[in-house]
Amino acid sequence: MKNKIAILTDSSSTIYTFNHDYDNIFMINLPCYIGDETFTDFDKHGDKYFYQALKISKLVPKTSQPSVGETLDMFNKIKSLGYTDIIYLPISKELSGTFLNGHASKEMVEGINVEIVDTKTTVSILGAMTVEAARLATLGKSVEEIVKKVMEISDNSTYYLVVNDLTSLVQNGRLSYAKYRIANLFKIKPLIILNEEGKLVSMENVRTYKSALRKAVSYALENLDPEHGEIHISYTDNVEDLEFVKEEILKIKPDVKYSVFTIPSTVAAHVGMSALGVAYINYKKE
Repeated sequence: MKNKIAILTDSSSTIYTFNHDYDNIFMINLPCYIGDETFTDFDKHGDKYFYQALKISKLVPKTSQPSVGETLDMFNKIKSLGYTDIIYLPISKELSGTFLNGHASKEMVEGINVEIVDTKTTVSILGAMTVEAARLATLGKSVEEIVKKVMEISDNSTYYLVVNDLTSLVQNGRLSYAKYRIANLFKIKPLIILNEEGKLVSMENVRTYKSALRKAVSYALENLDPEHGEIHISYTDNVEDLEFVKEEILKIKPDVKYSVFTIPSTVAAHVGMSALGVAYINYKKE
């Protein structure tokens, strides 16, 4: 019997903002909370409801990984559709317990092979890996071939994040109040990188927000494969920042290929609404 391979990811990938026609892609929601209100079903509603609530709330938002039961239900749902294999591409295990919960669910499911990958990434890089995995599955590639190919994307892509308002980082304990006061006094903005271990870490501090955005653009374009790569921009509803970054990119490389996505709610919960990400995605030539 020929293998029928499903590709499963989570909402941190913003796969719901990708334009694709693959029916073998599935998604698990990573729930977000503001007070007693739960935000999920990002595949149906996108991020707009969470964004709206986050802008007006004074409460500290929380995030969670899907439960073992929810993940198991998804595995069984995919199995019921006649799939023989699942390649699960969750958010980096350094950022969430989603990867470990996937393994716990895998122990409970029968009748389908589940391959869980430490993607070492998230946001639109993870979305790009998911779409590429689905494409390769439709071409009849094996699980092993697909995993190898998508991890090449992870290894040859980097995400840079610039945060204008550092309040959310302080509220979530990712930045001390003392450093926050100093950063505000000197208008310092951290340039954050999703590193090769799959962790979001401060790469350098830059004076002014626009300078930090320019740095992110510069780093992304420097590392972009002009023939087999593309630029990703991720934003919330900060359209002016988005337009500024697009202009900066096109000023340097007018013919560059770029796509625009939203910052997923599970990331916006920790960095706030005044953040913007720039990534380069390099695909290996087949």
